[in-house]
Amino acid sequence: MTRKSAHLQSKRKADTQTDPHTTGPTEPVQKRIKSSEAQDLDEKGFEDQQVSEPSGDDVTESTSSSRNKTRVSGDSSKKAKKLVPVDERFKKVRGRLGFLHKLVTEVPLDVIFEIFAHLKPLDILRLSRTSRDLHNLLTSRSSEHVWRNARLNVEGLPPLPTDLNEIQYAKLMFDTICQGCATHCHSVFWDCRVRCCKKCVDQILFSEPLLYYKVSQTHKADFYKVIRYVPRDLIHQKLRGSMLELFLPSAFRTILDDYQQNVKVLNDEGERVDDAQKLIAWELSMKMKRNEHRRYTRLCERWSNDQRNSRSDELQEIRNQRRDRIEDRLIELGWGPDLEGLKHEGHHHSFWNHKLIRQSKPLTDRVWDRIAPTLFEQLQPTRDRRLQREQTNALKPRYEALKKCYNICIFEQNLKQSGYPPFGDVIESNIGYDIIFNTPYDQTLSEDAFDEELKMLPSFIDDWKQRKRQELIEMVQKDIPEATVDTLSLAKTVFFCRLCNDLLWYPGVLEHCCHTGPYWQRPTLDIYRGFNPYVECEADPWNKHPTRISFSPQYSMDLSSTMQACGLDPDTASREDVDSLDYVILECKSCSRPGRSTTERVFMRWSGAFLHTHRFGQSHVPTLVKPSKQLQRKVKFFEQPYNRWSRRIYTCNYCPDTPTGKKNRDYDDLCSHLRREHGKAEITRKDWNWVPSMRFTDNALEDVFLEWPVDDSNDMPQI
Repeated sequence: MTRKSAHLQSKRKADTQTDPHTTGPTEPVQKRIKSSEAQDLDEKGFEDQQVSEPSGDDVTESTSSSRNKTRVSGDSSKKAKKLVPVDERFKKVRGRLGFLHKLVTEVPLDVIFEIFAHLKPLDILRLSRTSRDLHNLLTSRSSEHVWRNARLNVEGLPPLPTDLNEIQYAKLMFDTICQGCATHCHSVFWDCRVRCCKKCVDQILFSEPLLYYKVSQTHKADFYKVIRYVPRDLIHQKLRGSMLELFLPSAFRTILDDYQQNVKVLNDEGERVDDAQKLIAWELSMKMKRNEHRRYTRLCERWSNDQRNSRSDELQEIRNQRRDRIEDRLIELGWGPDLEGLKHEGHHHSFWNHKLIRQSKPLTDRVWDRIAPTLFEQLQPTRDRRLQREQTNALKPRYEALKKCYNICIFEQNLKQSGYPPFGDVIESNIGYDIIFNTPYDQTLSEDAFDEELKMLPSFIDDWKQRKRQELIEMVQKDIPEATVDTLSLAKTVFFCRLCNDLLWYPGVLEHCCHTGPYWQRPTLDIYRGFNPYVECEADPWNKHPTRISFSPQYSMDLSSTMQACGLDPDTASREDVDSLDYVILECKSCSRPGRSTTERVFMRWSGAFLHTHRFGQSHVPTLVKPSKQLQRKVKFFEQPYNRWSRRIYTCNYCPDTPTGKKNRDYDDLCSHLRREHGKAEITRKDWNWVPSMRFTDNALEDVFLEWPVDDSNDMPQI
């Protein structure tokens, strides 16, 4: 029994009419084909069918008779199902197996076509490749209206061109398969009406030289008359960096055959030659066709670009929604401050462009459970840095408050003269540790929070002095085995800092904590919970690196020679005895050059003589002279700073005295300080005071000597 439908019959009547957009005669419906031939039949479309199309009822009977064989009712259907063997390949397949097969064989055609009328061309293409029955149904002439309705469902789609049928047009516009190798492909050559990948383009489209080479010898003379009307597209050549023009060979052959038929005529000698009038008419017709072809190509390109942009905007919107949902979930879980930290650090672009976030897929609970651990791992370093900053912001002021209280205690107890531990040793002793780390970070410490802790300072300082004094004795005993505690107080016991090249004496050496090198970092900072108070407070423990401060035998020997020249006993002279020699002037006889028209004599104070001897050796030990007042003034003037690059030490006259004393600065640091802190645009002499450079505790121990030219005996210094 056949299926009858008024809707189907109306469709058949419409199909029997000539379609202005299709070319060629009406072809019959192809019978059942093999699955391997489906792709070839899909390429040919409606025009390459092999069997003539039957009329109205015949089509219905032929398509439904085979289906009615399987339509049995009652027990017979159950028996039929039992007789069908189950393929081993489909035993583990989930879902309703054979649903499309039942759709084609059991559902009436008018219902099927009504369903298909709401689909789009890509859906019809995919359905035509799912089964043999659907392929036969959708590629038959009677199903042409299905493709037409699907095409009309696409808004803004250019109309069907005259050189393509519905299936070919659907494959060109919507398919994602290369026409050469059947792989995934999105590149379309619109003027040639070809969809192919870059690997197959050389096999489907030919360049002009290759196309000329493949033309027979008899047609080469007409090649350039025909080639101008052949569809062509441009392709970029990576190696040459230029564009190559490719042509469609099938279109060239078609146009060449049309040229041979409509333009060529036989002359009196029996040769085929061009007819001038026919050539003009043919060229005019081909120009019109070519212009129309180009116009339609531009329509397709514009539509393709609009679709691409629309799809890009759609995917971007999905990505934005996915990102917003991920951000909301992260904020709910407490990662909001860390996301803000990414912005301040400039790393938010790399995080939000992560492959798990920047996807055009909606975010579901299942997807979130899968990607959340990775996102947490990405954000954890930012959280660690944020917590470290918060900890630093809370702990650093507390250590600075402890340092201030410590300096006040040292000043009030007058411990600067006898030596006291640097603040780095106070940190290392864990004084105030419990108060600093056990007080909540959001709580502010009072001014007297460390009073109880600082009560143990005297015992700590005494113990520290004893330990460090023993270290100094051990340093000296490496070169002077008989050295004792009394040896440390002698002026000839000179210590040397290898970082800042400073000369040091006891007990001032105990205060020296060189800030020119890297601050000491403990091997593990677990006790400070990741916070490094030594770096944050710029405080090193005293001589934590044993090679930083050491005893200098050479400096000690040179200073002993200078003291002997000044009349002091090196074995008993103390630092105070040497400081009393500030107005003593010495002369280096080895450097003075008498006997010329102008006598040059080298004079210096004891500190310069000490360094002079160290530089030039024991043969340049200066001798004591009785200076005149003029010579004393000259020597003093020579010791003053003479330019900004001098290694002098300065203090600011506007900064008040503090328990720790005024801060010593070099010239650049002083100028920066005066401009920044006191608003001094121009630096004058009244703004600063220089620290005398001949004090051993300063960094500016220079080789100071004076070449004194004498022309008149009255100007000679008194000896």
